[in-house]
Amino acid sequence: MFDQPVPEVRGSGLDWKGVTAMGDIGFDLAYGRTYKSGWLWAAGLVGTLPTATDSDVAGKQWRFGPEAVLAHMSKWGLLGIFPSHQFDVAGWGDSGYYSTTSIQAFAVHTAGGGWTVGTQPIMTYDWKSHDWTIPLEAYVSKTTVLGKLPVKFELQVDYYVTQPDAFGPQWMVSFNITPIVPNFIDRWIRGE
Repeated sequence: MFDQPVPEVRGSGLDWKGVTAMGDIGFDLAYGRTYKSGWLWAAGLVGTLPTATDSDVAGKQWRFGPEAVLAHMSKWGLLGIFPSHQFDVAGWGDSGYYSTTSIQAFAVHTAGGGWTVGTQPIMTYDWKSHDWTIPLEAYVSKTTVLGKLPVKFELQVDYYVTQPDAFGPQWMVSFNITPIVPNFIDRWIRGE
């Protein structure tokens, strides 16, 4: 669920209304390998399912495309790149043509004691409007065990060097809490 301001025309001017709704569902399915040398790769499919509960925030399209990752793990941390691309394959309404490439470059230092610091900005290019969204990003996180469950606490700051419109953010500060749960799909595939 999210609350999104949406422009609407009222009389002779433009006003904003609030919309609270479930958004579209994004997913990715990938297969990869890791090697003793520290290198890893993965390739797969990224997609968006049109599941939004309000048409003002809906993409109104089935979107799919390729994704890949290439990274290297070391005692210092993790360095890598994660490009993906989505385009519309079906849809309805006036949502129009969609073709967007995302590139996530990441450098993550594992400082020990559950601490990590790094950057993992996601840069996007819209092939329809020919617009870039480019953030500079830094974060710090701490993973700790609460009871028997590992939980990651993360503080992230983004500064947007460029964004496609006047309504895009210039700064973003977020605090994330992520429980780390066992991967039941991996256990099922391995027969555990």
